[in-house]
Amino acid sequence: MASQDQALPAFIPSGKLDSASIWFWQFLKTELAPYPGRAWVVGRMVIAATVTMVLVMTFRIPYGFLGAIYTLFLSRESPTVTLRAGIRTVIVYAIATVYTIVGIMTMVGSPVTHFLWIITSLFVAFYLIRIIPDYFTAVAFGFTLAGAIPLWDETFLTVNQRTENTLWLGFSVLVGSAVTVAVEYVFRRVHPMTDVTQALESRLRAVEDVLRQIAADLPLGGKLEKEISLYSALGTSRLRRQLLRSGYPPQVIAQMNVAVALLGRLSDLAASMRIVRSNQPIALSAADRDRCLRLASQISDLRRDLQLRKLPRVIELSSLAQPSELPLLPEMERTVALIPHAFSGSESAEDLFVPPALDAAANQRFLVADAFSNRDHLKFAVRGTLATMLAYVVYQSVDWPGLSTAVATCIITALSTIGSSRQKQFLRLGGAIIGGFVFGTGAQVFVLPYLDSITGFTLLFVFVTAISAWITTATPRLSYLGVQLALAFYLINLQEFAMQSSLAIARDRIFGVLLGLLCMWLVFDRLWVRDALQEMEDAFARNLRMLAELIEQSREPDRHQAARRVIQLRDQINDGFNTVKSQADAVVFEFGPSRERKLKIRDDIRRWQPTLGTLLQVQITGLQYLFDKRYPELSQPITGALTAFEENMAIVARAMSDEVAGKIAQAGPDVQESAARLRQEIEKHYTASDLPIPPTLVDMITITQNLASIIAPLYADIHSTFANSQRGAMHYPVLTEKTT
Repeated sequence: MASQDQALPAFIPSGKLDSASIWFWQFLKTELAPYPGRAWVVGRMVIAATVTMVLVMTFRIPYGFLGAIYTLFLSRESPTVTLRAGIRTVIVYAIATVYTIVGIMTMVGSPVTHFLWIITSLFVAFYLIRIIPDYFTAVAFGFTLAGAIPLWDETFLTVNQRTENTLWLGFSVLVGSAVTVAVEYVFRRVHPMTDVTQALESRLRAVEDVLRQIAADLPLGGKLEKEISLYSALGTSRLRRQLLRSGYPPQVIAQMNVAVALLGRLSDLAASMRIVRSNQPIALSAADRDRCLRLASQISDLRRDLQLRKLPRVIELSSLAQPSELPLLPEMERTVALIPHAFSGSESAEDLFVPPALDAAANQRFLVADAFSNRDHLKFAVRGTLATMLAYVVYQSVDWPGLSTAVATCIITALSTIGSSRQKQFLRLGGAIIGGFVFGTGAQVFVLPYLDSITGFTLLFVFVTAISAWITTATPRLSYLGVQLALAFYLINLQEFAMQSSLAIARDRIFGVLLGLLCMWLVFDRLWVRDALQEMEDAFARNLRMLAELIEQSREPDRHQAARRVIQLRDQINDGFNTVKSQADAVVFEFGPSRERKLKIRDDIRRWQPTLGTLLQVQITGLQYLFDKRYPELSQPITGALTAFEENMAIVARAMSDEVAGKIAQAGPDVQESAARLRQEIEKHYTASDLPIPPTLVDMITITQNLASIIAPLYADIHSTFANSQRGAMHYPVLTEKTT
């Protein structure tokens, strides 16, 4: 196969630049397009930020930019979750404030100890950002330092004044949090549907409408065509972020993430089917028309069940092998059938929102499972500390205290899950330019001199905040730009309580942001940073290896130890899913001669991921039954067949992992045959005993058949991808280089 990484002729780059420009413009149109519920979220953000601004200006609350920016951070999945997030944030700020005051007052007497305290505190701040699952709670500690470090360097203030200003840092966040919670409670009474529910319902309805129009041989166009194309282009990254901030138990989030990933796959298939059908002149057969209508009815039932928090009805996977004249219809049927399996292990609607029995001994973790064993957390903290200290040393060396916003910039931009360094740098720089130079300095020069009341400034503030909030409610591929835009604007215009006649303050704060970005680029985004596609591939292969280990826990003699290991592996696999998804978003921002190849590899892994997530949920259900001792005493033939099935499942999982990692893998066994053999042994034993099969063993048959029906097509897809010389060569140049 001709290499796609070869150098191109001199006249090509201009064409590639035009192509990149077209892609970027289309990307912006997609990200900024309205979708159901977006206006409500933006309205709540703008109202909360504006009310906070009015309170800050009216009562002259110092460091008001912190309160305003946190109105964009706090969760909006529900008022209760927002309240919890606000309380956690305030508590962390209180702890950080006490830590800062006690630490600095004991170290401020000596420049050396003061400097060492700053290094230690920054390291702790970045480490907390990495090991606390709730990012916006973790970053509160760093925000306190970002305001306190420059404050305590102001030697012209007395110790009492600096202590008082440090206390104001936490109070401004308290104001922003309280206002956000109040706004959420008011809005939820007017608009009770949650953002996640509305997003799921609208996507399912769009797919259902596409199927009904295809079944009726109606042309697809107008609003429906735009809607399904928009959902396919948007993907599910924003839905995943909402789930992570929803406050649901971790297992519920994992199950919903699988369902959301399958729904994203279903939207892509519906968009592709629309294109295929528009280019297919022949009429549909009666059988395909009936299948489309039946699938639309299943989606309608699924949509209604999710709205009512009912468990979706399970669809038998083994009955979905019939061919169709619509090439994508069988795959859509299979995807819809997998969605109910994402909720495996839940016996009622209430079970979806409480931890399952497997987690009975596991407490809700405040820290990630590998907080003190994963070296990546340490590397992250070292990178962040070095970058921030570089910025601190630079502005202190040149005696330019106005650049102290560099510290806050370093802390707020240290997002390890946003994606590749190119994406992060683009969003940071874009936010600084738009929010700082365009809106911040532009307002100082052209708008604020003509305003003489709080009303005029409020209109300006609402305008800029609305733009920031609209961008913030895009997918994670662009949302960080909105946060950076708001931060730059608030740092310039929400620190003092009067219009500044000099542009020096705005200039210093913008240059401070740029200094922080430069230091992050020099250190944070250069040290221990890997290619996004490589990270995506490694995480997916690692998930498959851990899945094999999780399957093998069923043969561990110590059930309690095995259960703890299953919980740990499950959480690590779910974290790996998040890594794969975030890096998939980042790959889009990587350009160059190999971009086309990377996007194709990305599409392969994105196609496999939802099925792997469903497989994990069903496997957890099987282990749940086993650890709860729901099965009766099994005969030797049944035990042998069950052991053979579990061994074959683990072998297939490892074979898939080896193939994705670019290693030579032997052909995997037929797990569907193993599941059939287990069923035969159970039926044979109870037929000979003239006894009915116990319900728990009926469940065992169902679970093993579902596992086989899920993993077999996944293995066939992965194996055929790497067995194909052209597609395999597309993957292996990068993977082989990694593994040699």
